[in-house]
Amino acid sequence: MVISMEKLKFKVMASDPLYGRFLQLEFLRLGLIEAEEGAKDYHILAAEGLCELPPIRRLRAAIFIDCGLLSAAMPEQVRVLLLERPFSLSELRGFITDICERADDGEYEENQLIISPEDRTVSFGDTLVKLTSREFALLEYLHARPGETISRDELLHNLWQDEKARDTNIVDVYVRFLRSKLDEPLGLRLIRAVRGEGYVYAYENSGARVKSIRATDENEEDLPEGEEI
Repeated sequence: MVISMEKLKFKVMASDPLYGRFLQLEFLRLGLIEAEEGAKDYHILAAEGLCELPPIRRLRAAIFIDCGLLSAAMPEQVRVLLLERPFSLSELRGFITDICERADDGEYEENQLIISPEDRTVSFGDTLVKLTSREFALLEYLHARPGETISRDELLHNLWQDEKARDTNIVDVYVRFLRSKLDEPLGLRLIRAVRGEGYVYAYENSGARVKSIRATDENEEDLPEGEEI
């Protein structure tokens, strides 16, 4: 799947302001979008000279110019291009094009809400929440059919193959997990219960914003005694 360059955001960090401006204009010419000042979520980082690396969240690729040592701090999944001045613009452009051609993260974005299967995160504005694999699978299943009520039996059948889970309220438990992580922290209502039928994904921005949280897999252990996943 080819990802349009118009969906990729970039950030430039340069010790030489003029060179930083050159990189900025080149990325804009390629059709990339510049991340807003202070933004923590972007896909491509270009660093020139000695820079202090910013926090890394959804970074997909990094370009280091005359500062190759910084590449050691990159996560394994981030693709890296090392350049030294002077370098060929065709090499830079080819790297960016290749990033777009190889990218297939299934990421979904709606009204600042971003659901990212790549790292199982949900973000809204500057707030990022990491979900467990089971929580994300439930959210993704409901999200794939917005506005449609999906029964508990269907969710159990497709997401919990373990027969022991069929006679429990495991679906309700995980819906509560998702609501506690997403509704209040992000100021959204994403999952609604339909009495006697099941659950439906319906995006609604309540406007209530609370400070950022990052969840861990610890909630996998918060099930009522005797229930298995």
